[in-house]
Amino acid sequence: MVMAMRRQATYRGATLAGVFTNSVFGIVLASILLTVYQERSDVRGLSASDAVTLTFFGQGMLLVVCMFGWRELAVRVREGSVAVDLLRPVDQTLYWGAMYTGSALFSALVRGVPPFVIGTLLFDVSTPSTPHRIIGSILTIVGATLVASRFWLIINVTTFWFVGEIRGLLQMSSIVVGVCAGNLLPLQFYPDWANVVLRRLPFAAMQQLPGEVFIGRQTMWSVLAAQAAWIGVLHGVCLWLMSRATRRLVIQGG
Repeated sequence: MVMAMRRQATYRGATLAGVFTNSVFGIVLASILLTVYQERSDVRGLSASDAVTLTFFGQGMLLVVCMFGWRELAVRVREGSVAVDLLRPVDQTLYWGAMYTGSALFSALVRGVPPFVIGTLLFDVSTPSTPHRIIGSILTIVGATLVASRFWLIINVTTFWFVGEIRGLLQMSSIVVGVCAGNLLPLQFYPDWANVVLRRLPFAAMQQLPGEVFIGRQTMWSVLAAQAAWIGVLHGVCLWLMSRATRRLVIQGG
């Protein structure tokens, strides 16, 4: 985890560019949402201030949940260096989970906080006002990171079957996560049936639900319970796929 954080810290130029880009997109998305509220006071109980807050919260979460995809294991498989990884006496699902978490922690602090601060300076953004909401927000963000780490590991493990080329799958997965997690629009803006369905998928647990804890529209315990359930399910899938992938690699003589 520490190694992943140090590696991320070396890309200072990319980090600054990312902070600038996330801030600009946050401003653009918030401005578009505010035009909707010129004709109404709320959308399914979501006020303009809450919608803007969710927008900048989402910009801060972009790399925490790797909204544009995560491919570190896929790269190792394509290069063949995954064979060395498999020789290490560690659980590969936990090893890559630690690497992902380290990068996510760095992204949360360095690329996540500045855009949100800029948002508070330019818009009416609400922040947690009680210790309970602050703690709940932190815990659910950690939960979102773990859910995302399991999801992206599943996508990466498929590289063993696709012979290292999963760019198309990563791009499609990024679109699905962006839409279903509430990054492009809060889920309250979706049709009723879509809002109900998407909240029951793991993607909402990556951003929308933690964001609602942040603005005080969800309880910490209900979101943590949903995240724990998805972590368990996705981790089980990770273990099964990794076991199958390892046997496939050995059979192929890799």
